Amino acid sequence: MDRSSGLPPINAIRVFETAARLGNFTRTGEALGMTQAAVSYQIKLLEGRLGFALFERKARHVELTPRGTRLANGTSDAFRLLERTFRDVREDRDTVLSITALPTFCSNWLVPRIGAFQFESPHLAVRIDSRSDLVDIKGGEADIGIRIGKGHWPGLEARRLFGDTTAPLVSRAAMDRFGPFERPEDLLRLRLFGPMRWWRDWFREVGGDPSQLPDRPALELETQTMEVSAAIASGDAATMVSAVYFAEQLASGALVAPFSTELDLGDGHYMVFDPTRAKEPKIKAFIDWMLFQPMAFCLNRTEPAFPEAGKAVVNGQP
Repeated sequence: MDRSSGLPPINAIRVFETAARLGNFTRTGEALGMTQAAVSYQIKLLEGRLGFALFERKARHVELTPRGTRLANGTSDAFRLLERTFRDVREDRDTVLSITALPTFCSNWLVPRIGAFQFESPHLAVRIDSRSDLVDIKGGEADIGIRIGKGHWPGLEARRLFGDTTAPLVSRAAMDRFGPFERPEDLLRLRLFGPMRWWRDWFREVGGDPSQLPDRPALELETQTMEVSAAIASGDAATMVSAVYFAEQLASGALVAPFSTELDLGDGHYMVFDPTRAKEPKIKAFIDWMLFQPMAFCLNRTEPAFPEAGKAVVNGQP
């Protein structure tokens, strides 16, 4: 046998560590639910693997050899580290809720409200991942996800929150300087930010003439938050974004919605999670809180935040 390769069997190491602490093979067997003969066999197996003796056998007890003492110190430290790590992982699983969501939803919708959830669930810490990457929730990379789509993610349960809509918003300065905006074409007095395909579809929705639109937007950034910030700073732009993300700016008057019509982009915002974990206290607490939030902001109506609350979708099927 090549004694230099790999670790010895973990069970033999565990038996050795216990015997080193207790100094008696019989007591070690009692502690581990093994016979004294099984303990002796595991120790001999380990000694054979290492090529030297770990204990000196006495009449009523065993004593560690010098090498055995060195090994016992290291294995005891290693097992204490393992026990602490597993304990920490168990505690982390129970007390830390991890959420993944797209950046704009995180910064403009979730983060301003998450303090209310923590007030109701003070025993939970919340970890938010705002990357655009699709996180493997089924694989345990996050507990809850907020995604935009049709409600179909294999292996996950999806709860529809609200639709995915867009509409033109302008800053108060732009409204005062270039308004009023009574027809869609009036917005052409401004620079247009955001995806031009959304602008064209919205123009058609409200009866405007999309042929008058420029070929490309004056600015299109990575997130809607960036585009809105740029529009407010410039004072001469309109940006095509999801109004629900900017309810506070609209309520304060920093942003203005010159038209009440929102373009339905065809998808929805969904809360997704592993259905086999739905009854875990931290996940259930967040689901219950999320589905019964106060009113959501809509340009042309007021409705419960999530009118389809409680409607589960698994693999795209209600």
